[in-house]
Amino acid sequence: MNIFNRLAGLLSSGLQEKYDERLVSKVVFINLLSLAGFILFLVFGIMALLRGEYFFGTASLASSALLLSSIHYVRKTGKYKIAAKFNLTLVILVLFTMFASDQTDGSVIIWFCAFPILSVIILGIRNGTAVSLVFLIVSLLFFILPETMVYRPDLPAMFIIRFFGLYTAMYVVAIIFEYYRMSYLKALELQLLEARNETRLKESFISKLSHQIRTPLSNIMLVGHMVNKVNLTPEQREMMETIIASANNLVSTIENIAEITEVDIESEKRSEKTRFNLLSTLESSVRLFTVQKEPVVDFNLSVDDKLKSRDLEGDPVRLKQVFLNLIETILKNKRPGKININILADIHGQISDITEIRFELRTDKPINLVQPERTSTSGGSGFIGQNYGSLSNNLDLNIARKIIIQLGGKLHVLQTKDKNQVFLFTLPFRTAASPVPSAKADVKTEREKMADKVTAGEKLKDANVLLVEDNTINQKIVVLSLNKYIKNIDVANNGKEALDKFGTSKYDVILMDVQMPVIDGFVATRKIREIEATTKSHTPIIAITANALHGDREKCLAAGMDDYISKPFQVEVLVDKIRNLLPGKS
Repeated sequence: MNIFNRLAGLLSSGLQEKYDERLVSKVVFINLLSLAGFILFLVFGIMALLRGEYFFGTASLASSALLLSSIHYVRKTGKYKIAAKFNLTLVILVLFTMFASDQTDGSVIIWFCAFPILSVIILGIRNGTAVSLVFLIVSLLFFILPETMVYRPDLPAMFIIRFFGLYTAMYVVAIIFEYYRMSYLKALELQLLEARNETRLKESFISKLSHQIRTPLSNIMLVGHMVNKVNLTPEQREMMETIIASANNLVSTIENIAEITEVDIESEKRSEKTRFNLLSTLESSVRLFTVQKEPVVDFNLSVDDKLKSRDLEGDPVRLKQVFLNLIETILKNKRPGKININILADIHGQISDITEIRFELRTDKPINLVQPERTSTSGGSGFIGQNYGSLSNNLDLNIARKIIIQLGGKLHVLQTKDKNQVFLFTLPFRTAASPVPSAKADVKTEREKMADKVTAGEKLKDANVLLVEDNTINQKIVVLSLNKYIKNIDVANNGKEALDKFGTSKYDVILMDVQMPVIDGFVATRKIREIEATTKSHTPIIAITANALHGDREKCLAAGMDDYISKPFQVEVLVDKIRNLLPGKS
């Protein structure tokens, strides 16, 4: 089968990217016939030359050369119909030449019976029938005309009758074969069209669902981040971080449902480097699962003594999100009854102020995760490694794996020899410490850095920003989020209002929603770019949209926008994008 696939690839080389599959299959079929004809004519030509039949041998070799050039022509152009007609014409000429040169018997006429099969398959039922009928009439005239008019062997009447019957039978077989072949292809095309329509409907539904969920999620996360930065008690901060982590989980779940592996919002999520205590973060994570009326899980939390009293610098929200997902994976796949989960955190290594922490979650009994086809024993560790590919459809596990990778680690899904489940990963954290300047040069450097930040902050603070957003709640939350960084924020409720405001005021940056009534963000952006083309000016436009599927970024950039951010987003990411697009940015 591989030989045939390679041959088909050779005969259609370069056409798969230019033409549809049906045309490519036609090209392969025509080229296969041409290749078969090339081989036959080459063999016949050599044999004829060896027998001293120079005319027939030369004609056969010339025919083989023409068929070889036909293969090259079709491969380069894809014009298989011209090649098909040329090949059929060549077959007719060769057949009659062979018939006229056969002085001994009429065995060559057997080759005539293959003609209707070729013509019907190559030209289709209608054109193939017409060509086959003409060929049959010409052949019969060739047979019945007096020998003085044509150069042919003397054929008995019964031979001619048998030829007519065989030719007709072959034509009927060709018609039936082609009819069922075309019916099968039409049925396949219909199924393919239905599948494509169904896929479009699903994609449209997922896109709309994603858009509707992302907008309120964006508000929850923006408000959560703002509240998390005010003076809260440790308990309140833990609860707020849990809310943000849960919202992050919901976003990641939506993206996995849509089967998106690389979404722009994922690359825009950045880890917030904040000071936190590891033990408190882990305790607040497991506490969510122990407040149920009928707890189904017990936790044994073991943290290295050195880590209990040491503050770390990293993203406690993302770390909490990892543990929430891994624990959910265990609980959703556990067997009936209560289960114990042992959580271990210890120091795996340390270089300078970077501490590598090893995390382990281990169950006291097996769970119902899909078993891999192959397992491998990790030498000396007592673990059996599992192939992650067999577990990649598990949403919670997949989300945890992606976050761990983004944080600089790698998730290992393991089993003990008694089939208990183990999740193992390591993550780097910076040891939190108050920097103490050791020299005046260091103080000066810090002052210079601070001065640069102040200058950049002043430019951002004085920027004139236009927010184009039709949802009043979204308007208030985005403005509230940006007020800390930017003083002058104007609001437009749709694309038409944005164009009106753009015509009367000068803005440094425009934040453009995409889906809006009256005039949407794409049309508004194109209109702004048309106006700017006459004034040779340019106002940066950032798309703020809940559309986060493949191709949405490209659509925004193609409309003339300068950057793109999908909901939900972190306000710091948006501020960085605004700062980078400000005219005369440092």
